[in-house]
Amino acid sequence: MSLETKSRLTPTEMTRARILEAGMRCFAREGFTGATTRMIAAEAGVSLPVIAYHFGNKEGLHRACAQEIVEQYSRRLLPLVSAAREAANKGSLSATEARDWLDRILDALVKAITADAEQRLTTDFVQREMREQGPGYAVLFEGLWSPGIGLVADLLAIARNRRPGREEECAGAVMLLTSLSAFTTIEPVSLSVLGWERLDETRRDTVTALAKRLLDGLVGRPPK
Repeated sequence: MSLETKSRLTPTEMTRARILEAGMRCFAREGFTGATTRMIAAEAGVSLPVIAYHFGNKEGLHRACAQEIVEQYSRRLLPLVSAAREAANKGSLSATEARDWLDRILDALVKAITADAEQRLTTDFVQREMREQGPGYAVLFEGLWSPGIGLVADLLAIARNRRPGREEECAGAVMLLTSLSAFTTIEPVSLSVLGWERLDETRRDTVTALAKRLLDGLVGRPPK
């Protein structure tokens, strides 16, 4: 959450936001099982009843953290994703237009996953959920992963002059999108292997270009 956004919150909203941020940090670090409401309360600087007032219990807070991540991605990507989905649903999208949408989506995704400290925190939470599947997993799957993969799969099919809905394009979408985990889930390994201290703007451009080369391979195969 940006400083500008925080400045517009009421004290009650600020407290809720602080608990959410502390919850994400603790859940990312300790997992759902390892994190306790007492630990989160101490990190947020609030009492246990305040967490109960805003979120009910630990499960409610965990789901709220997941929902906040879905909403953050929506704020960053919703206009682009909605427009791409609408274009794909019309049934008149050309292969070239579908490829253009895929390029734009990759541009936006690389920018989003490397954006700022807030994004780093949400990425850490998401990584933990992928491994452990706590209460927020379904929220992330239904609100983020499933629709995102479905859109990319449909665009891949159209870019290959095929009808959407085939398993091959869905698998291709999964492989394309998870390739970006090299700079999220296994970022420390990737940076060490590459000798990079961080993913600066120039290197983000390199990552984007390489992701598009992977896309070339998926799109460029002749239909069966």
